Amino acid sequence: MQYQAVNHPFLHWLQPAGTRLKRAMDRNPVLRLITLGLLNGATSLLLLSPAITLASASLAALWLYGHIQGPLDWFFTEVLCALALVAGWLGLQQVLARPQRLDGVLINAQDAPDLFGMLERRAAHFHLRPPDKVILTDDATLTVRQIPQYAFPFAHTQILTLGAPLLFFLSRDLFRLALAGAIAAHARKQHGVQGWILRRCEDWPQIIGTLQVRPGLATHLFVPVLQRVNALNAMLSRELHADIQQNANRWVSEQTDEQQAEQLLASQVLTDLYLRNQYWPMIMKAADRCPTPVVKPFNHFELLLGKTLNCDTANRWLLQAQTCSGDNGELRDLLAGLGLDRLTWSGLPEQPASTRLLSPSILKALDSDWQTRIQPQWDEHHARFQHDLKRFKQLQQQHAEQALQNEPAMRYVQLAKQLLDADEMAKICQSVCENNRNDAALNFTCGRQLVEAGHSRTGYEALRRAAELDPALAHRAQAIINEQDRAWLREDNGPHKVQA
Repeated sequence: MQYQAVNHPFLHWLQPAGTRLKRAMDRNPVLRLITLGLLNGATSLLLLSPAITLASASLAALWLYGHIQGPLDWFFTEVLCALALVAGWLGLQQVLARPQRLDGVLINAQDAPDLFGMLERRAAHFHLRPPDKVILTDDATLTVRQIPQYAFPFAHTQILTLGAPLLFFLSRDLFRLALAGAIAAHARKQHGVQGWILRRCEDWPQIIGTLQVRPGLATHLFVPVLQRVNALNAMLSRELHADIQQNANRWVSEQTDEQQAEQLLASQVLTDLYLRNQYWPMIMKAADRCPTPVVKPFNHFELLLGKTLNCDTANRWLLQAQTCSGDNGELRDLLAGLGLDRLTWSGLPEQPASTRLLSPSILKALDSDWQTRIQPQWDEHHARFQHDLKRFKQLQQQHAEQALQNEPAMRYVQLAKQLLDADEMAKICQSVCENNRNDAALNFTCGRQLVEAGHSRTGYEALRRAAELDPALAHRAQAIINEQDRAWLREDNGPHKVQA
């Protein structure tokens, strides 16, 4: 109690001081840069401290051993030897720690000579050495990563991570521009104080993961500090990362016309949206019935892409990404920096870059790698689906015998959304609403799902009824309707207002 009483005034004074410091750094980029430099410099010295301590203590012990004149000298020599042993043990753990393997397939110049030739020319343009490795991944990334070989902030391996799906959305010319932009961003990080800070910001999460692979004394000493530093870096270096990306995109826009720059950015954003919104959910749907991942998502990617994506859907997703979500401020800032009002996608290229750059053997290897990595998630998905299906059939039978109420009815609607197509799910939602007209939560849930399924009129009616039963739901209900309007999902042209 005395400890708390003594420290409470100090903490009370410290909190507004910290708030004022944060505001000052938000307003002053130079102060923020100095803070980041000092923070990351001190952290680098911390990771180098075992090696420094080992060398210093060993030299001091050797010198003192040659000048021993009494028991006190022996004591200090033993202390220095013990300190050197502890430092050596920490340093050995850092050296033996190895970074985690990146997901994907390692490809070489024999597998993709056109890709490596293009990469060497782009690296030479920026006076950089080409990346040490190229890894083909299953996402939409295209970036050069620097991976520390040990748990130290130096001796990096440069790896180009290339998302295979991206190559199906880009023509050869657009991919050349995208690759140049990635190398330009990497080149910017090799020079100046800002580049050094950004490299350190990228090092700490990787070193944390490296130390956690084989937990030891170094893990317990360094990881808590690195996690706090990483959190501070994430808060303070946001603008630095945005500036690097903006500069790289501006460089790309200067090398081509505005239309191609817009198509490149639209294709990069759309690739990620397509994978998250449609492709991977469609692929993982096979886990419902099949206990093992036998699908080959990359050998069949081009065929499935042509059948499942059209310009209307793609442009609706792009519009949502730019206007409907509060998490896409970075994309809006990027568009503003490039002088673009909005992104519009013109369609898939006649001949995608994957035709020349990816051989069938590479895609087959990526399929095998994906099947191996996805197996635990696939097993979990399959088991969960079987459990949900069994529960759904039980609820369906109960609802046929007597209308479900309250929590069982809510669970029935939720499972119907997961297990049935839109029309069958809509019938269940309408049935549940009719039998639970005085339940605000059920009407709101069913109304939202009906709107998402394209049954706007019945969905709006359920949302209005939920708002009448519980005025606290009125604003959320109206927000759902407004979002449908902005995303071009509204079917009816008449006004639909929810009364609070």
